[in-house]
Amino acid sequence: MPGPSTRPAFLRLDGRVYLLGSAGLIRSVGRSATFVFLPLVFADVYRLPYLEIGLLIAAIVPVSTLAFLLGGYLSDRQGRRALAIYPNFLSAVVLVLLWLYLDRGIPVVMGLWAVNSLLGGLTRPARSAMVGDVTSPDLAVTAFGVQRVFSNTGFAISPALGGLLATSSGLPALFLFAAVTSAIEGVILVTLLRETFAGTARTGATATNLSTPFRDRPFVGLLVGLVGLALVMNQFGTPLALFLGSVRAVPLTEFGLVYSLNGVLVVLLQLPVSRVIERRHRYIGWLAGGTLAYGASFLLFDLSGALPMYLLSMGVLTLGEDIVSPTEQSLVAHFAGRARRGSYFGAYNAATNATRVLAPVAGTLLLGIGPQGPELLWGGMAVVALAVALGFVNLRDSARRRLERSTELGAEPPPSDLLLSDRE
Repeated sequence: MPGPSTRPAFLRLDGRVYLLGSAGLIRSVGRSATFVFLPLVFADVYRLPYLEIGLLIAAIVPVSTLAFLLGGYLSDRQGRRALAIYPNFLSAVVLVLLWLYLDRGIPVVMGLWAVNSLLGGLTRPARSAMVGDVTSPDLAVTAFGVQRVFSNTGFAISPALGGLLATSSGLPALFLFAAVTSAIEGVILVTLLRETFAGTARTGATATNLSTPFRDRPFVGLLVGLVGLALVMNQFGTPLALFLGSVRAVPLTEFGLVYSLNGVLVVLLQLPVSRVIERRHRYIGWLAGGTLAYGASFLLFDLSGALPMYLLSMGVLTLGEDIVSPTEQSLVAHFAGRARRGSYFGAYNAATNATRVLAPVAGTLLLGIGPQGPELLWGGMAVVALAVALGFVNLRDSARRRLERSTELGAEPPPSDLLLSDRE
């Protein structure tokens, strides 16, 4: 029988990585369509202009940003498990209320969506920290890649299913379906998920606080680059959805297929891409390359005019996503010891999430200014992507030195060539 080192990487992961991934799949099947179609609710049900839609989406960001910080801090203090599980049941209730009251006015919809965002923000850092807790550094990209495979399997199903549900039963049906999947997810986790870190309050370890990650200067440097990347990545949401569904008037079924391709390609490509990154390392270089792929994809979307070209554009975007998403999560996991991992993920989630204030507003503002709006939006994002990629290249040395000191914070030592390898 082969020893552990000869087994494929994905077979050497802790079972809780797969349990959390499976729960993420169920969540994604239900909730992804609500995220994708919410801008269309505002456009089609309430007839709002693009800029107002962008402002409404941005107004929720401070709620989720604070929730990320609080959720990460609490997961370090009180343990991960409760925060990973119980917000799901509350989300199910909120989604049922959205199903019932989706046409009762903007204040009702926004209030309920804010509560749903709060609950999601509390749970995400705990789940990411749990993956980091049970995964060795040399398998971290694969572990976070597995998470993405599961969640994007759900995303491959959700928008296409959402398009069918919206066409046959109306947009409110999406929220009822999401409520059912949230409840199922919660039942699975409460039954099977074991704790990975009991919390500093129970162990007597020195507690971190909300500001600790932001006083780690090399980590802040990395965060600045990741915030720039998030500004580009967040065009995938409201601006791209409105561009396809409203500016280009792509039919709902084709609209769902374009977004579903993203999930399909993640399922097919994420693990092979993750293993290539782990073999060759150069993690910061990979972040730069993935960022450039995002910029190229947005230029392709602007040049596209039919379904095959939209699918090609989404394929290029997904390749960039497959590169940057698990890589940046792996780097965050390496920057702190177990006792601070939740807070570092909370800071990462909060900082990158904060770009959602600017991203939808900028995107929808440019889309609404006239015939040249799409060219300005997508060309501008390509320029931003280039600048961010160059910024990542400049971070290599300082980030490498910081990771070499990570053991002082109680973290396992990362691979020696985590950021920049001499191997070809």
